[in-house]
Amino acid sequence: MKKIISFLFTILLFQFSYTQLQSPVPSPRAKVSQKVGLVNINLDYSRPSKKGRTIFGNIVPFDQIWRTGANQATSISFSDDIKINNQLVEAGEYHVYSVPRENSLDLVIYKKTDEWGSLKSFDESLIKARVSSDFYDLPFSIETFTISFGDISNAGASLNISWDNKIAIFVIDALTREKMLNSIEETMAKNPSKNDFRKAAMYYYEENIHIDKAVKWIDIAFDDSDDLKYWQLRYKALINEKAGKIKKAKKYAKKGYEIALKSKSPDAINTLKILNDRLNN
Repeated sequence: MKKIISFLFTILLFQFSYTQLQSPVPSPRAKVSQKVGLVNINLDYSRPSKKGRTIFGNIVPFDQIWRTGANQATSISFSDDIKINNQLVEAGEYHVYSVPRENSLDLVIYKKTDEWGSLKSFDESLIKARVSSDFYDLPFSIETFTISFGDISNAGASLNISWDNKIAIFVIDALTREKMLNSIEETMAKNPSKNDFRKAAMYYYEENIHIDKAVKWIDIAFDDSDDLKYWQLRYKALINEKAGKIKKAKKYAKKGYEIALKSKSPDAINTLKILNDRLNN
């Protein structure tokens, strides 16, 4: 019996001795996924905090390679080719390094390697793109290092790197227009569905191209003889408005608003009311 008790005590002591204290991570890892145009962009980086320190030129020295975050190097992936500040970056996964200057930030898209953290120097053959952005002063201080996407549209977005009272903004071109026009042409040459006509019409509407085709295609997608929903009528109203067919636009907007009122959806009612007010003023 004593041997059994001793054995159990030994197991408990062993488990206790290997219990680890759970504590907050100083620079927590963050993952950001963003769809830009037709491209999926995934970002993985660590987020250190200012903690009363001077950042650029001090914690992050000028003219030295920075891992663009903390801990392991920041990584980014693109599901299709894109351009950053007009430099082509092919689809793939990369490390993101940067070199802070006194008034600007160099951003380096680098072939992914097994290197951990920052680099002593660049292997020029591994650089896939190197672009620069001015630092802009912010009227406030950002405590935690942040990489974010902004100004998202069909065509692209901005990649924003901000910390302390500085922000650098890089322009992402998702190369959407050429891809979409080719895709629409190929689809329309085959056996397009009503949904294909809707997507094509709305893309032309949003990009303000071939509005006459957009009118034709939205009428195929949502025939007037159909029992249309308020959002379908809204699409028809918007496209006809852009085509200068105001009388038709008003008709569709009015009918859409009436259906929205019956649906009792606050967002639908508000959206259609705004459209009606604009068309009737």
